[in-house]
Amino acid sequence: MLSYLLRRLLSVVVVVVAVAAVVFSVFYAFRPEDVADGTGYFHQLFRYLDRAFLHLDLGRSFDFRTGNRPVMTLLREGFPADFWLVLGGMVSGTAIGVAAGSAAVRRRSRLARAGLNAFAAFGMAAPVYWVGAMAVVLFHPEVGRIARLPISEPNTYVPLAKDPAAWFGSLWLPCLILGLPLAAIVMRMMRASLLETLDEDFVRTAYGKGLTQRAVMRHHAVPAASAPVISLVGVTIGTVITNAVLIEQTFSIPGIFSLMTRALGQADLPIIQGVAIAGALLVVTANLLADIVHAWLDPRVRSGV
Repeated sequence: MLSYLLRRLLSVVVVVVAVAAVVFSVFYAFRPEDVADGTGYFHQLFRYLDRAFLHLDLGRSFDFRTGNRPVMTLLREGFPADFWLVLGGMVSGTAIGVAAGSAAVRRRSRLARAGLNAFAAFGMAAPVYWVGAMAVVLFHPEVGRIARLPISEPNTYVPLAKDPAAWFGSLWLPCLILGLPLAAIVMRMMRASLLETLDEDFVRTAYGKGLTQRAVMRHHAVPAASAPVISLVGVTIGTVITNAVLIEQTFSIPGIFSLMTRALGQADLPIIQGVAIAGALLVVTANLLADIVHAWLDPRVRSGV
């Protein structure tokens, strides 16, 4: 397992450095007046990578509204919110999808199966920004039309280290909504994988030993059926992060993607480059977590079989 983790960590470093090189190269080719200084492409590229990864210096923002502050400082302030948002969306979406997929197999009621299928259809079809806006209209503590739930007001994100309760209150609903499309996809995949797993010999053997259906499902069938589901989660991480941009805007979460929105309008290249690197780090970190869970569930992955 240790060698597998080292290989995956090395791949994370390679991917993030490659993304930084590509982003710099694109700006060098199309905006040379902003990045080129006449010393040559490769010299500038290696100098940029040296500053970015060895000295953690991504330059300063061009935008006076940010106070021309260092990009690394702005990323340190916004990255944790997006990290917890994406992680919470992945975890909640996967957990709800696995539970719903397992329930779809166990439930014999036609009404229950119809309800779960309707949930999956809604989760895949409804845009997350619309679901988020409706949640604010219906459940906001000040303007809620149905109920007033403890959700955060705009621009009230609180870091975890400062106030864990307020941090949870500011993120639990955005994370659930972000995980909704993932939950719908995972539910369908889990249902198909579990139906296939229940026909395996080891499941019949477990039933032959006298185990109850609950015990067989919990200790044998569901863990075995979850491995391909975790692979699916890894593939859909890009979509989760794309939806996180919309959720961040809907709930006014001060993450790095709001920096990117302003930077694109102002052609603030240092911030654009920095957010691209941070976004790549977010993607590969989420993929790494999914791969670790997959390897834990399926030993063949970490052994390279």
